[in-house]
Amino acid sequence: MPMTDEQYEDIYADIRALLAEHFPNFMFIVMDDNGDLYYDYNNVRIGRMLVKEASAEMQAEVEDLEVVWFDEEEEED
Repeated sequence: MPMTDEQYEDIYADIRALLAEHFPNFMFIVMDDNGDLYYDYNNVRIGRMLVKEASAEMQAEVEDLEVVWFDEEEEED
């Protein structure tokens, strides 16, 4: 049975509290199994800037990146 938004609220509060304890500015984004997004930030301008910066980094060319893919079926053997 999938969790509802209300069931996630305690988890979101824990994440927010942990980030606030260690970082003056933060944003987090999570997606559940249904593809629904939840996000939170401590400041609207900071949240917008962090999303913009993250997007730019994800779209940038990546050099010298080594990726190792594991097949889940092979791991179980």
